[in-house]
Amino acid sequence: MRFVIGSGALIGIVGVALGCSGGSTTTSSSTSPDGGGPGGQADAGTTDDAAPPVTANAKIGTYIALGDSISDRGGVAPFFYDLLLKNDDAAYPGWKGKDLTTRYPGIQYVHGAVAGAVTGPYTDRAAGSAPKLTDQIKKLGSAYPGDVLVTITIGGNDLNDHAGDAVTNVDGPDKTQFTANLQAVLAELSTPGRLGAGKVYIVEANIYDASDGKGNWLTGGPRCPPFNTGPKLDLQVFDAWNGIINTAITATPNDTLLDIRKLFDGHGFNSADNWYFTDCIHPNAKGHHHLRREAWRAVTGEAPTGDE
Repeated sequence: MRFVIGSGALIGIVGVALGCSGGSTTTSSSTSPDGGGPGGQADAGTTDDAAPPVTANAKIGTYIALGDSISDRGGVAPFFYDLLLKNDDAAYPGWKGKDLTTRYPGIQYVHGAVAGAVTGPYTDRAAGSAPKLTDQIKKLGSAYPGDVLVTITIGGNDLNDHAGDAVTNVDGPDKTQFTANLQAVLAELSTPGRLGAGKVYIVEANIYDASDGKGNWLTGGPRCPPFNTGPKLDLQVFDAWNGIINTAITATPNDTLLDIRKLFDGHGFNSADNWYFTDCIHPNAKGHHHLRREAWRAVTGEAPTGDE
């Protein structure tokens, strides 16, 4: 995660759907792409038990994982996208058979996420040479089998790169570009025939807040940014940027919000039940398990518990 200077003081706005590099303790089983405001948590591991599954009538033949480091070895394995594809029966025996490989035999897996990614280019060049979600989509094939499930984690790096603007309330142009980038990638993914003959289902995460809305990163340990924005500013910024994600999801056919901001609320670095790695940015193993569980609920409508 990159931190910036704003308003005469160091400012760290840390979000996740993020794409920070590093922070992994093991390697992922991923394969390469082919060429062809926090709202109190209801139940641990679920944000909306009443929401219908996104694939109730689907015949999923392909699973594509896109985005940043949350979807590319960020934090502590086993990672949510690997668990979603195939459960680790040794680590989570209660979840045996609760995975896409079992539900959809023969499913093809494409791992396109790249740690450090932002949504797309910015004219202010604040994101520098960071990998871009727009480029991940360009590399995707166009003839994937069956219906296609896409998970996306993105936005944390976009926000972090413009944190100085955000906390001084001059991030209007940044949010305009963020909006345009999201609209472009979602429009391409949802274009009929872009990924194949099947229907495309998207499950897209928003940006979470490891401070649980407090904005005080000073209490998170030596690897956390030594900043304190205060709760009012912290919530204001996360609300604004997540609002853009929510609007984009609502406007995109078959795009479902994976509300990890709400899911992780109360499990920040000051919590007795911390779901974050020691870098204050990525999920630890428990965080990835709960993220997988919520993704599974969103996809299937099932909300299994256990192996906490």
